[in-house]
Amino acid sequence: MKTIILALATITTALVAGLFYAFAVSVNIAFATLPDAAYISATQAINVAIVNPAFLVSFLGAPVLLIWASWLHARPAFTRRSWYILAAAIIFVTGSFGVTALVNIPLNDQLAAFTIEGASTAELHHMREAFAIPWNNWHLVRTFAGIVALVLMVMACLQRDIKS
Repeated sequence: MKTIILALATITTALVAGLFYAFAVSVNIAFATLPDAAYISATQAINVAIVNPAFLVSFLGAPVLLIWASWLHARPAFTRRSWYILAAAIIFVTGSFGVTALVNIPLNDQLAAFTIEGASTAELHHMREAFAIPWNNWHLVRTFAGIVALVLMVMACLQRDIKS
């Protein structure tokens, strides 16, 4: 059971970190070249499309599985592996999941409430700037946290269960 939960925690962490990384190194770069109305429209469409079962299983599963794996591996005593898992759980839950829940999702909701039709050029530009700058900055934080958590989980997977 411990090994299966460790593997699932690592896989879900990898899926989320990979999604954030791919978005940072491709989608955000491409979107930067779009005119304001196209950027807003495309971002609104992605924000709707991303809420699907495949994403939700990994995004909601990773923090649950990381915490579960941390708990399982800390018993009966802490090992080097359990410390890596605990660190990964803390970093992912705060830096990836927490940032998404507390910053990126509220920004997505704010953008969803904006209507492109009838908006002036200035209104479109203002909305894009109000959304894109903080969203992209916090996206880098959650991407970095996801990658660090993944590296820690890989290190945990490679560790022998010897007391530290």
